[in-house]
Amino acid sequence: MLVKQKGAVLIVSMIMLLLLTLLAVSSMKTTIMEEKVTGNYKDKNMAFQSAEAALRAGEDYLRNIVTLPVFTGANGLYQPTTSGASRWNMVDWSVSGQVVTYALDDDPEKLNGVADQPNYIIEELLPVIDPDDSLETGVALENKFYRITAQAVGGSSTAVVMLQSVFKR
Repeated sequence: MLVKQKGAVLIVSMIMLLLLTLLAVSSMKTTIMEEKVTGNYKDKNMAFQSAEAALRAGEDYLRNIVTLPVFTGANGLYQPTTSGASRWNMVDWSVSGQVVTYALDDDPEKLNGVADQPNYIIEELLPVIDPDDSLETGVALENKFYRITAQAVGGSSTAVVMLQSVFKR
């Protein structure tokens, strides 16, 4: 005797195939998102490391130069602002005369993998009198402090990092 088939196996198979396809598409979306997050983290980390290198270059400049030039605003050397605005917001970071571009140990070799080389500026801060220092008659000993601000980008120009350090000379 012949049993009439109604195609139930085909319908169940198609539903299972549809569910597996939806599961695969969902996991691909998750994987793609995780790759984007990882890429952005790498880009930000490269920008951070690049800015750190520029900060160290500014500190090395202050540490190794015997006589400092006058801080006139040229070549990335500034006096503090009197208006209350932040100097690092007033500087055009893309103009080479306003900033110092990082060079590895004064060697023209550049940092690899970054979209643009990091830049930094140095501000000569107002003198601070250390209350623990002894005073000569009528002459206060002053400690000189400098603020170094570095700006860098990572593998793309969208990941921008700005770091600062204060250096006592």
